[in-house]
Amino acid sequence: MTHPNACAVLFVDDEPLVLQGLKRMLRGEREAWTMRFAASGREALSLLEREAFDALVTDLRMPGMDGEQLLNTVKERHPHMVRIVLSGEMSQSSGFKTVRSAHRYLAKPCDAEALKSVLSQALALRRWADDHRLKELLARLESLPSLPEHYAELLAEIQAPNSSFRRVGDLIARDVGMTAKILHIVNSAFFGLARRILNPQDAVAMLGYETLKGLVLSTNIFSQFDAKRVRCLDLKALWQHSMNTGLFARTISVGEKLPRTAQDEAFTAGVLHDVGKLILAHNFPEIYADVIMRSRAHRRPAVELEQECFEASHAELGAYLLGLWGIGEEVVDAIAYHQRPPRTSVPSRVVAVVYAANALEHMLSGTPGDEAAAAVDPEILKQLNVTERFAAWEGTCRGIRSRETERV
Repeated sequence: MTHPNACAVLFVDDEPLVLQGLKRMLRGEREAWTMRFAASGREALSLLEREAFDALVTDLRMPGMDGEQLLNTVKERHPHMVRIVLSGEMSQSSGFKTVRSAHRYLAKPCDAEALKSVLSQALALRRWADDHRLKELLARLESLPSLPEHYAELLAEIQAPNSSFRRVGDLIARDVGMTAKILHIVNSAFFGLARRILNPQDAVAMLGYETLKGLVLSTNIFSQFDAKRVRCLDLKALWQHSMNTGLFARTISVGEKLPRTAQDEAFTAGVLHDVGKLILAHNFPEIYADVIMRSRAHRRPAVELEQECFEASHAELGAYLLGLWGIGEEVVDAIAYHQRPPRTSVPSRVVAVVYAANALEHMLSGTPGDEAAAAVDPEILKQLNVTERFAAWEGTCRGIRSRETERV
């Protein structure tokens, strides 16, 4: 029997054998999820009129209303739903196709565990969306940025059976701007390499897939926004702050001998932690410009003024978006709590590292207007159990920043 609070998922595919396979594959989740199956886009919309769903999983190529049309309609009528593509067109052939209305992409054939993992992760976002403050803010947004096409293509290549550093590097090399940024980062003082990396293939091997994904996603997200529309933000300065925060977080986590997984998570959370600011500035340009102006004039953290204006902050909003895109829970939590970790539970080491890295970058950059944001709360350091380590982290990051300045 399905639990009354179970998440509801709608699967759409015009192939009966595919729907039967999905039913068999997910039989063990019947108590956790309410599942419905539709053989066409029209049938899916009819079900959506009668029942509420948390997620949609659809094929792309279908007769009549295809998957892209269905996703666009669902995005307009049911913006709260998680939208996932499950299609053979996600392969690395010339037929690779991305759909701007989708949050996630999965390639056919997809094994049961991969599908369950993606759905479980996406549906876990209800913990954020069920927060009435964030829910009200999401309802006010005109738009959320789409998963960048280049990033989706990169993920497909990384997940391909014959994936290699060379093939991923070749994909990066197609974007001159991306290549330049990645080579700049990998050759920075933060990595302290004995030799200079000259091509994206070697850079991929040096960075590893997880760090590369965070870097590519951050760069792609920033490129989606029109500088005139978000003119209250200095995009170049915000991107540099984000990169430095990610590199500080990586430096600290390496020094603390955290597992490689945690190092990658800290870097990714660092480079993505302020994505929510871009979303607020894009959707509410005048209001957010006033938030920034008052923050600087009164030396108050912008996050406090965000709470007053929107009843939710850029940290929570950014965490929700990245969770939709499939970024891991540790990264999502570190982004959500990079300004103020939760007092109701013991935060992870990644949360602590990203909080410290963000504070240190503000402190060491000395950018006008950052005085309030740069303040480090001793109570938070105590709560995170890093009071004794913070001074050492500051010394390490200050030294690396000085060496990087000398190299420029």
